[in-house]
Amino acid sequence: DYDLVLDGTDNFETRYLVNRACVAAGIPLISGALSQWEGQLSVFHPASGAPCYQCVFPRAPAAHLAPSCAQAGVIGPLPGVIGAMMAAEAIKLITGAGAPLRGQMLMYDALYGENRVIGVSKRADCPICGSGSEAD
Repeated sequence: DYDLVLDGTDNFETRYLVNRACVAAGIPLISGALSQWEGQLSVFHPASGAPCYQCVFPRAPAAHLAPSCAQAGVIGPLPGVIGAMMAAEAIKLITGAGAPLRGQMLMYDALYGENRVIGVSKRADCPICGSGSEAD
């Protein structure tokens, strides 16, 4: 009875494809990413007023600026921490409880035990969900 996607893939090409499919289907995308000691997650869902993934990350960074987990390494517990946070976001979306991370990105720093939440916005010129996009 519920359609949503949890994406923890390790490359921008796949993330952009998943985002495009979610926007086309009008379903929420819960995205998590990791590198070394840090993780981030957000709920991307233009159908509910939130940005899509490509609004926030319009272009993939140069390979040396965003190495894969295999290249940069990831502290062992981090995938579990971010995965559990993603699962909590899914439960919030399904049940309508609390405040999902729509229009927000949570960044978790395992090295210093800190969380930070920043606002993220839709881009009018986004090729995926903006004006003149495929979603129109």
